Amino acid sequence: MLALAFALVALAPLPGAAADVPLRGAWRPAVAGEEAAAVRRGDPRLRTFDPARLQAFGTGTAGNWVLLWPSRDAWPAPPFVLEAKGAGLQTLALQVPGAASARSARASRIDPQAWPGHGRLAFVVDVAPAPGQALRLHVDAAGVIAAPMTFALQPVAAYLRADARWLAFASACLAMMAAMALMALLFALRLRDRTFVYYAGFVLAYALILGLQTGYVFEPLGWGWLSDWLRTLGRIATAASVVFAVLFADRFANLRRYLPTGRRPLLGYAGAITLLAAIGIVPGLDALARALINPLLVLGGPWLLIASVFATVRGSRYAAYFLLGWTPLLVVTVIGGLQPYGLLSGWTWAGDAALAAGALEALVLSLGLADRSLALRRDRDQARRLADIDPLTGLHNRRAWSERLLALDATVRRQGQPLSLLFLDLDRFKQLNDRLGHEAGDAALRAMAVAMRAELREQDQVGRYGGEEFVVALPGVDGAHALQAAERIRARLDARAMQDPAGATPTVSIGVATLGPGEDLPSLIKRADAAMYAAKAAGRNRVEQAG
Repeated sequence: MLALAFALVALAPLPGAAADVPLRGAWRPAVAGEEAAAVRRGDPRLRTFDPARLQAFGTGTAGNWVLLWPSRDAWPAPPFVLEAKGAGLQTLALQVPGAASARSARASRIDPQAWPGHGRLAFVVDVAPAPGQALRLHVDAAGVIAAPMTFALQPVAAYLRADARWLAFASACLAMMAAMALMALLFALRLRDRTFVYYAGFVLAYALILGLQTGYVFEPLGWGWLSDWLRTLGRIATAASVVFAVLFADRFANLRRYLPTGRRPLLGYAGAITLLAAIGIVPGLDALARALINPLLVLGGPWLLIASVFATVRGSRYAAYFLLGWTPLLVVTVIGGLQPYGLLSGWTWAGDAALAAGALEALVLSLGLADRSLALRRDRDQARRLADIDPLTGLHNRRAWSERLLALDATVRRQGQPLSLLFLDLDRFKQLNDRLGHEAGDAALRAMAVAMRAELREQDQVGRYGGEEFVVALPGVDGAHALQAAERIRARLDARAMQDPAGATPTVSIGVATLGPGEDLPSLIKRADAAMYAAKAAGRNRVEQAG
């Protein structure tokens, strides 16, 4: 949400800022060895264009010449700034009429006389050209995508205000993406779930693409060492973003279940993008890869969106999260993919919208991942609870009770408190089963569990030890009070048995033992068990204390 707020501020007109100087423009392919002075207004080979609208120039080996001049042929008072927004990885060289040399810049390498620009390339003009003359830009897109650009002429103060605002906006968006990716990696380590890895891979790859396209990784981050790897890095980041996006959607939205036939073409699409990225590294085939990868990106966006719609309709809860977070990003990506072909050239906000959409996507999908992790934790806790509970009585089973007894033992020894144990066995339970059936036996076991819960404290640990045998751990209870607790349980069950003419409620024999100095738990359980057998031998329906 913070990124969206910054986006609204960044894209709104600057209050009090002077308006851009209206420009006119023309361009043509350059000729090898041609001097800048030879390019003049009135050349019949020039093609006119509107500098305020997006314009992509050719990728000829000699580059292209772009001429810019004020609509009314009246240059503003210097100094002023000429900015080229959306230049991407192209190299621009400015030739001011009368200047001794050109000033060149690209996102990854800034001439000392050109300003960094943060998201654009900027040239400060100290001396205005004469009326009727034009600023000449040489645009070189050799080896990179010829990204569409816009041009503007601004007073220095207005440019600096807009640049500071954009820098704050871009920093907030990229920081949000980085934070969400880092959080996902931490979840991946803790939950051992590849879904979080795929998500983090996509977010980081997409953030890198935005950082390269806007020049943010070079200014303000200052990672100039990346400039020698721009082409390779750009292809790897593009392929990684697509592959990780598809793999994430596949697992997060559970396409295997909700869209089993549609997921295979998506995985094949991710493979095709990877193949093109690999082909682009091979000398002589990079032009083919560049020509094919952009149309694939344009087609793949809606394809992924449609897949998430179908999965949502078919009941995938997380496909809805994917759809909500992904739709703005896919729309912006498709718009950006169409603009190099001259379409939607008036939508000059797409570059900034890509940053905001990336931040929004990272936030929404992180919420979805958090929801998924909570669901996984609930399922895990429920599964563990079911594994710990005896389904008939609702008490701890033998394994779970033994684990809790170990924890209680460590606590009472540390605190110097007593620990007592009850070992309980229903009297003549086999005969009851043989006489009345197993349903009556099950009812008797449940009645035993109810009686123990009624007479024991919340902190006492009750478990079914096996068959008709039960155990109770009483932390902080000495032998005398443990005898009282056992007698209450015996008396409750005896009173119920006396009121049951059908004889479906058995009585219980109970052995009581208290942990002695230096005694271990197996010995304690053995003594309580022996005391229970002593109660049986003494006539049943009684409590005996271990010696």
